Amino acid sequence: MAVPRVIYNGLPKNHSWARWMVARTLRKNSNNLVSFIGKVGSGKTWSGISIAQLMTKMSGVPFTINQIVFSLTELMTLINSGELKKGSCIIFDEPQISISSKDFQSQANKVFNMLVSTFRHRNFSLFFCTPFEALLDKSTRKLFTSRFEMLSINSKKKTCRIKPRFVEYSDYKPVPYVKQMIVCFKKDGLNKSEKLSYWDVPKPSEEIIEAYEKKKLEFTTNLNKNIMSRLETFDNSGKSMTSKYKPTEKKLLTEKKPLTERQEEVMKVLANLKKEDRNIQAQQILGISLNAIYNTRRFAEKKGYTMEDFIEK
Repeated sequence: MAVPRVIYNGLPKNHSWARWMVARTLRKNSNNLVSFIGKVGSGKTWSGISIAQLMTKMSGVPFTINQIVFSLTELMTLINSGELKKGSCIIFDEPQISISSKDFQSQANKVFNMLVSTFRHRNFSLFFCTPFEALLDKSTRKLFTSRFEMLSINSKKKTCRIKPRFVEYSDYKPVPYVKQMIVCFKKDGLNKSEKLSYWDVPKPSEEIIEAYEKKKLEFTTNLNKNIMSRLETFDNSGKSMTSKYKPTEKKLLTEKKPLTERQEEVMKVLANLKKEDRNIQAQQILGISLNAIYNTRRFAEKKGYTMEDFIEK
């Protein structure tokens, strides 16, 4: 089984994980599929942006706000744009919205799994920022190379502590093998090695934070509008407990279907007769059977009409 390892000729340097990921894309003809997990506000996306900027300094491959996407369509457009270079970083923020594991075998999941399954030769680093890996499709999760778990934010040092781990799945085990990185170096002429348990990631640049927050606001605004539209459609279907529909009839109280000429005629006659022997009097006036009068009135009432609507004032 593979173990992530970084080797230094002298003392170890900072951000070994970033160096290792750069080496995978630029020298080992591979890619990085990394999940950034943690609760809301734990620093997932900021950490992803910061790591992308660190990798840019090491590789010289640019990273811009255009490489932060919020949907599968945006991701595919970016990859097919021809603008990305070998070693580029992409941040997929809130991927569970467009490739949720609940959308079992949906078209989106099928397309995305095809992408990540054939992604290696592109030599990109794709970061998924999501609260939980379980929100993503199982087939997608099995292709991840690393998992970065958010632990804490140090406001004074302006760093986010994460627990980085290399993950490797086996056909014989439902959960992945999880491994720490080994850093090999020389000290006082001796070869030494240490495991990296944690990584303190610095805050990204203010310029890209400002651009990201603006782009995220636009995404959430559009998402909220879409959610509102779906809720209104659901309400109008009569299935919501808070809709304007009667639970038994599922018809809008403010919207009524038009009556037929016969229904309108019967309701007008009935409404303006005395309650005593009303149906018999209507039978004589209209020349139809009592059963026809009863059924016509029932159908009209199902459409939301009452005899009070036809009383002549």
